[in-house]
Amino acid sequence: MEDMQQWRALVSYYQVSQAYMEDSNARITVFAPVNDVFLYNPDLRAMTQKETLSHIVDTQVMEVSQGQKWEKQTLIRSTINSGYVYITQFENNPGNFSYFANAGTVCNHVSNQWGIISGEQYLYKICTPMGHRPYPGTALSFIRDDDNTIFVDRQYNNHDLTELRDILNRVPDIALVIFGSSAWNGFHTFFLPNNAAFAKVIDRNRVDREVLLAHVSGMNRVLFTYPWLYDGGIHYYPSIRFSSNIIEDNFKLKLCMRNITDHRTGRWDLYAVTEIYERYGIFKRGSVWAKIIVPNIPVQNGVAHIIDNVLGIVSMTMDQMLYDNYRTTTLMRYINTIGQIVRNYFAATGGLVTFFAPWNEAFERIPEPIERRLLRDRIWLEQILKLHIVPAKELTTDEITNETIVTTVDNMRQLYFIRGEWPKNNITYYVIGGGIKTAIQMDNIAAVNGIIHYIDRVLGVPYQSLWEVLRNESRLQTSYEMLSNIQLRYTLDPWQVLTPEQNFTFFVPTNEAWEKGQALMYTDLRERTYVMMNDEKVIIRRRSRYFELYWPRGNRVARVIEGGEIAGINGFMHMIDNVLIYEPDLRSAACNTIVSDYLLIISLANSNLFPDAIWKRNRFIRIVSNETIK
Repeated sequence: MEDMQQWRALVSYYQVSQAYMEDSNARITVFAPVNDVFLYNPDLRAMTQKETLSHIVDTQVMEVSQGQKWEKQTLIRSTINSGYVYITQFENNPGNFSYFANAGTVCNHVSNQWGIISGEQYLYKICTPMGHRPYPGTALSFIRDDDNTIFVDRQYNNHDLTELRDILNRVPDIALVIFGSSAWNGFHTFFLPNNAAFAKVIDRNRVDREVLLAHVSGMNRVLFTYPWLYDGGIHYYPSIRFSSNIIEDNFKLKLCMRNITDHRTGRWDLYAVTEIYERYGIFKRGSVWAKIIVPNIPVQNGVAHIIDNVLGIVSMTMDQMLYDNYRTTTLMRYINTIGQIVRNYFAATGGLVTFFAPWNEAFERIPEPIERRLLRDRIWLEQILKLHIVPAKELTTDEITNETIVTTVDNMRQLYFIRGEWPKNNITYYVIGGGIKTAIQMDNIAAVNGIIHYIDRVLGVPYQSLWEVLRNESRLQTSYEMLSNIQLRYTLDPWQVLTPEQNFTFFVPTNEAWEKGQALMYTDLRERTYVMMNDEKVIIRRRSRYFELYWPRGNRVARVIEGGEIAGINGFMHMIDNVLIYEPDLRSAACNTIVSDYLLIISLANSNLFPDAIWKRNRFIRIVSNETIK
C-alpha cells in the first residue's frame, strides 16, 4: 500500500517488529499509522521499538471489519509487549460506525481497504496518533512509582503527582479498589490532578472521597481524547460510586471533555469538565473545568490524563479565575483601567453574579478606531463592562432558552439568549446584548461567588458595518439579496467609522416577513424600488412587552423582534416581522415603465428623523451618534 511507506520503514528498523510482520503464521492485528500521521507528527518517526510494538496486538481483532454493533463499547486487547490497546466503537447513525484504537482513528472503512495478510493477520490503518506508549502498571502504580528509570524514553512522568500520591495514601480503599483495580474490577478513565492543581485548593480537608471519585469515569468506559470528542459533540459519562464494597455508576456527577480552539493560532486545548451537585447541604451550581496537560497515557486498568485543576470542588473567586486564565489578560487590563468600580463585583464580598467574560480574541476583533475611543472614554468603558454582568443570579445554560431575558447591573439594559442545536446533541448558546450577538465558548464555570461564561465578542461594541452584518445574518438573507442589486451598499458600508453623517437606524424585514401576503412576494416586487424617505411618518409605539412600527400612510404595522437589535460601526439595525409597503403603490407602479434599479423593500430612517428624546424615553433603540460613542 502506497500510504504505508513510513510505517514499513519504521518496522524494518527493529528485528522483533519485522519478524512479527514477516511471520505469516503469527495471529496478530496491526494498527499502522498512514504516511500523513508521520507527516504532521514528525516525532513519531523516532518511535522506539517498544512504542512500535505497542501498535501490534497479539490476537486477531475481527470485530472492526464486521460492521456490527458490539455488546460493549470498548474492546480490551493485549499487545505483544504486555500492554493494552483499547478499541472503541461509536455509532454515527444506524448501521454506520466509527472505530478508534486508543486515540487513533481507524480509517479502513472510510477508504474501503480492509487488510488481511495471509489469512492470519489483520491490518488496520490509523489516521491519527494512537497516543503515548502504555505504562506497565495500573493508575495507582503510575502515581506511586518513584523509580525514574521506568520513565526513561517516555513522553510523560509522574513528577508532578506527589500531592495526589499523599492524598491517596490516606484513603487506601479508594486507592486500591478504584485506582489500583485489576481487570476483574473493570477499566476506567482517570483524571489525575497535578501539584499545581492542588495548590489552588485553599482548604485541603474538602478533598474527600467524593472529590477523588469525581476524577474516575464509570466502569468499562475507557475514553481517549479523540474518541471522546468524536462522540456526537458534548456527551456526558457518569463518574464512579464506591460504597459498601459496591462499585456502580454515579449519574449525579457526570464527566465530559471539551476542546476550545484559538481562532487566531488554530491551537486547541482540551478540558475535562464535571458538573457540581449538592453535597453536605451546600448547593453549588455550575461546572469545574480542568485543562488536560498530558493526555492519553494507557495503563493496565484504563487510561490516565494529567490535568491542572481539581474536579468536583470550587475554591476560587471569579477575580482569581480571571487572573489565572491566560485568555483574559486584555479583559483584566480594561477592568484595572477603571479601578474598583467593576472589579468589586468579582470579589468574594460582591455577592453572587453571572459574568460573560470576553476573551482576548474578542477585543482583537474590535476595529482600531473604536478601540481607541474605548480606551479614552472611561464612562463608556464602564458601561460596556457592566453590560456583561448579571447581578444576584447564577445563570447556567440549563436555564437558558430562546425566551430567556435577564437584566444587567445598570438595571436598564437586557441580555437575550438563543439556544442553537446543530448537529444533534451539539448545543451552542448565544447571548445578545447591546446589539452584539456572541457565542458562549466555555460555559457554567463555577466560582465561589458566581458563574463565568467565556464569550468570543465584546457585548455593546460594534465591529462590523451594517452591510457586513446584513451579509452574515442568516435571518436577513432575503433583504440582503435585494439590497445587493442597488447602490445602497455604499451607504451601509462606509469608509469612515462612527461619523455623524453616516449614522442611522435601519429596520430590516426578516426572511419570514417577506413570506407574508401575496403583495409582498419576492418575484412580484423584484424590479421595483421603494425607499422610506424622511418626510414619511413612522410611529413607534408599545404593545404589551413589544414595540412596533406603524406607518400611517400605508396603514401597515411591523413588530420589532425582541433581541433582534444588531449594532454596526455606522448605526443600528433592527429586525422587523413585516415589510412597510403601500399596496396601491405596488399596483400603480406595475404599469409604470420607468422603474428604478431593483426593489428595496425596507424601512430606512435617518437619525435626524427620530429625536434622541424619543429613544431615551422608550429605552428601545439607541441611535449611534457622535455623542453616544466617542
